[in-house]
Amino acid sequence: MNLKKYLLTVSIMLLSSVGVFAQEEGLISSIDDFSIDNIDFNRNGVKILAFDNTLALEFRDIVSNLRFEIINKKGDILLSKKEDTAKKTLLNISKLKKGTYYVRIFSEEIKDFLKFDKT
Repeated sequence: MNLKKYLLTVSIMLLSSVGVFAQEEGLISSIDDFSIDNIDFNRNGVKILAFDNTLALEFRDIVSNLRFEIINKKGDILLSKKEDTAKKTLLNISKLKKGTYYVRIFSEEIKDFLKFDKT
């Protein structure tokens, strides 16, 4: 089994109820109906998991007018994304180098700043 397939298999084991569509390079392009079972919601109702080249976020409730920003340690905004409504979302972090980053989440209901590591 090659390394990409192994990493994909390990990543899938971390999630329940997963539908995966892989690109030719073996990277995940989308996941349907994911949940992060073994992680608790933080005080703002957010779960976070970085795996492979994806940052998965799950919200306790459906959230409206979402905006996400991935920020490096210097404070530079490296990626931003907007969604009208979501309970779960995936951010493609494949272009980020290994290291520590932050995701800033803005919505009508949530304002949060979370740390994650890309390995």
